[in-house]
Amino acid sequence: MTATEQRNQAIELAKTDARKALAKARSVSDPWFRAQALSWVARFTDADPQPIAAQAANAAAACDDNYKRSAVRSWEIAALAERKCFGQAKIALRDAVRTARQVQPSASRSEALLLLMQAAFVINRDEAVSVSAELTQCCPIADHWRCKRAITNASQMLEGELEPRNFFW
Repeated sequence: MTATEQRNQAIELAKTDARKALAKARSVSDPWFRAQALSWVARFTDADPQPIAAQAANAAAACDDNYKRSAVRSWEIAALAERKCFGQAKIALRDAVRTARQVQPSASRSEALLLLMQAAFVINRDEAVSVSAELTQCCPIADHWRCKRAITNASQMLEGELEPRNFFW
């Protein structure tokens, strides 16, 4: 079974049986998909989501590059915010943005920051504005078409012309 399939099984279980989903999520072989699965469990568990979100952060830290280590934390941040753990979500966001600043090349950095900005919207608009400013500052549109697209999309989200992604459904 692929890591994607393992993650998808954990996601389906998260909606109905958080205990089984947690066990399944912990066993996902790839750290990116494990972080996503654990974030889903944190979002849907009846228990305190913060210890599970911490496991998602640890899985993200095990990823093999800064893009993955930062971008995948978007699910964790959104889960914490949806569960009203705003203080922890803000701490996680700041940590993920610090890592995202180190992503090379700038095209990948812009993608990571755009994902984090969308998760920041779940906390509040001010947090999204802050990440958008970071995106604009460290991903010049002249660097790459992805930088230009990310900045354009961020602007459209802030103007209400484009909806941020939904991390959980």
